[in-house]
Formats: sequence, C-alpha cells, structure tokens
Amino acid sequence: MPATKRTITRTWKKTRFNEYFVIDGDRHVVEPPETFTKFLEPSYRKFGSVVTTDNIYGATRFLVEGRLYQKVTGPGQGRLHGMSDYKPRGEEKGLSYEDAYRWVCGEGKLKDMDDTGIDTSVWIPTGGLFIPDILDPGLQQAYCRAINNWFAESFCAENPERLWFAATIPIDPEPARIEAERAITKLGAKTVWMRPNVMQGRKWWDRAYDPLWQLLQDTGTVLVFHEATGAYHTTNDPTNKFDIYWMAHVISHPVEMTSALVALIGSGILERFPGLKVEFCEAGLSWVPYYMFRLDEHQETRPNEVGLTMKPSEYFKRQCVVCSFEPEEALFAEATRWFNGKNVGATSDYPHWDSSGIDTLERYLKEFPQLTEQERTDFLQNNLADLFNVKWEEKPARQ
Repeated sequence: MPATKRTITRTWKKTRFNEYFVIDGDRHVVEPPETFTKFLEPSYRKFGSVVTTDNIYGATRFLVEGRLYQKVTGPGQGRLHGMSDYKPRGEEKGLSYEDAYRWVCGEGKLKDMDDTGIDTSVWIPTGGLFIPDILDPGLQQAYCRAINNWFAESFCAENPERLWFAATIPIDPEPARIEAERAITKLGAKTVWMRPNVMQGRKWWDRAYDPLWQLLQDTGTVLVFHEATGAYHTTNDPTNKFDIYWMAHVISHPVEMTSALVALIGSGILERFPGLKVEFCEAGLSWVPYYMFRLDEHQETRPNEVGLTMKPSEYFKRQCVVCSFEPEEALFAEATRWFNGKNVGATSDYPHWDSSGIDTLERYLKEFPQLTEQERTDFLQNNLADLFNVKWEEKPARQ
C-alpha cells in the first residue's frame, strides 16, 4: 500500500457532526435504467436489462438473461418489494424505484450526507449486486464495465472527493484483475467489491486470484465484501434452506461474511498480501470476536493444519475493518472494546429498507453513551480513514 496518505480538502458544510470527519463505509446507489442500457457497449446493448413489474407482488425488477432480479420466489428468495421500498431519510413508507433513483442519484445524495453528518462515502451497487450471477461471461464483463463507467461518468462526477465508488468485477480471476485495474487507474475507483459467496462454483480464495490481490495491494485499493439475497447461482448458499424471505435475510449476510472471513485468513491471503486492506459490510459486528476466538483456538489446537505464522486475529486487526450498520446492535460496545476501539467503522446502509436513515450517527452515540470520546472518534473517523489511507485538511480561510 502507498505509504503517503492522500489528502482530502474539506470544503463542504455539514449540518451536524462537524467535529468529526466521517467516512460512511457502505452507502448504496439506486441505479437508473440507463446504467444497464445506455452505458453498455453498443455490441451488448440489445442484452441490456429491462425494467419490468413482476406478476406476483407487482414489484419493479430488472430482467436480465430471462431472469428477474432480485429473485421473486423459491429457496433463498429475493426481496418481496424488488427494486422499491427505499428509505433514504428513514421514511415510514418506502419510496418507489422511480422516486428512489431520482432522489439518490440526484440532489438527494449530497443533501442526505450533509444532514446525516457524512463527509465522504463509499457507494456500492444495489441492482448491480446481481452482476456476478450473470451466466454469459462476456455479458457479465460488459455489465461490470457499464456500471463502473456510469459511476465514474455520471454518479460520482459531481463531487469525486465525497463520492467514492466500489468497482464491480467479474467472477473469473483474470477478467476480474483486468477490470479492477481499469476501474482503479482510469476511472478512479477507491474500492473493489465482491460477494462473499461462491458464485457459479468460483472459489475466490483460490490461488488463481493472487494477481488480483497483488493489484489491490500495490495500488492501495480496499477490497470490500458485500452480500445480497435473491441470486440464482450461488453455491452452497445457506439461504436456500428457506423459502421465506425474512428467514433467508436473517442469516444471509452474517453467515456468508463469516465464511468469507475464514477463507480470507485461513487460505493465507492476508499473510501473502500484508498490505491488502479489507472491509466487511452490512453484517453487523458482534459475531466477529467469537469467530476470531474460534480461529485462534484452532490454530492453537491444530497448528500444523492451520499453517499461519501469526494468530488469525492478528491478521484481522492488521488489515481489516468491519462496518456495523445497525445502531442498536446488541453487544456493539463490548465488541468495539474487544478490538480496543479499532477495526470498527460506521455505515448507514443508505437507502435500503433496513437502513438507519439520516439519524444513523446520532443513534449510535445515543445508544452507547458508555463509549469514550476516543472510541467514538475512532469509530466515526479514524479507523476508516486509516483503512483508505487518507487524511483531511480544512478549507483555507479566505484571505
């Protein structure tokens, strides 16, 4: 990772939390229809997504390769509301798809950051979370290029210092490296996101992906893991035990993130690439200490099999941050203190139905008054700034 921190000039005025420089580790766009039509290369445009309405729930969904996203019914089913029911400001009634993308991709994105107290944010796809599920490899790669181009040329162009985007990459290792390099070096992506799942049988911890990790390490680009429900081609997906959405959703994010954590450390990725930085999104926090304990215990009792030179928890503490998104999460304060206030960052999951709206930071501080000021500052400011290797300076006073 580059040793020199990149400086961001803080030139904006928030309506609250000006005492902190807050990086939101996981905000979501609501992609307008043009993302997967206009921004596709001409040779693939006829295979662009169609925005349609399902005939079960009447919900808006994307139609790609003859499948609806998110999935409507069946084991591990997707959101009942499809591409709707967004609550960017904590609304009681969710917004429609059309109202949501017009607000989130328009005047709302910066206004809601200001009203929340967010200085800079990492933006992750919503509809685009289905891209690793596309079966045709060429089409999947084209969709990755399309959404990355849309981010760079449309969504983030207004203020790239405040609006960082997570690049979408294909599931095959070499195309993934190629698109990651393009997105980082030509489009300005600050992160690359992956699903923690095994998608279509690709185990991302295979050594074939080492060139991708080398690229991320060399460029100082953060790897972000983000789960989603409603795919058709995940492998060994625990949500397939259920055909009721809320039950599948309860386990999907933390269970898959736990598997990703074990794979990332146990396969030696963090040992081989000590400069690789990793963020785990939208799966809570309190499960992490237990699995760190369990990984460390297995190294102690089965050292020849584990084969690592450090305790698993030490790799995590050196290279990872987990972003808690639920301000009332049980054991949040205890887990934060287990990490000595480090390795924990704030996020809102804006504007999804289970997000905390524009009151997310306020709710954290209100719910956990026992946190010290240093713990608050690390959570809201320092830990993600260190992960992304940035520092900030105030706008110089006008002479």
